Amino acid sequence: MTPATIIREAQADGVSLTLSPAGTIKATGDGAAVSRWLAVIREHKAAIVEALKVSPGDTARGWLVRYPDGSIIETYIILSNGTCPARAEVLRDYPGAIEATAQ
Repeated sequence: MTPATIIREAQADGVSLTLSPAGTIKATGDGAAVSRWLAVIREHKAAIVEALKVSPGDTARGWLVRYPDGSIIETYIILSNGTCPARAEVLRDYPGAIEATAQ
């Protein structure tokens, strides 16, 4: 599993992964869901930390991604050099999604 996939799938399961000021991974959400992800997070810790880092000058753009069952996840995509991914790119990165709306 790639770090981006872990972050995305954990988020779909209700677990938010963020980087703490100390540089460690902070997993928040429903306790049972967090527990389900702890082994995977630990196994891929270094790669997830790198994926969560934002370089100076980069920003993030929020997207709401909707699935056929009506569920919606909110995700943030890092923008390098001010470029924003196209809606089609976001949908490609979230298999099964039917709509992506930039926030």
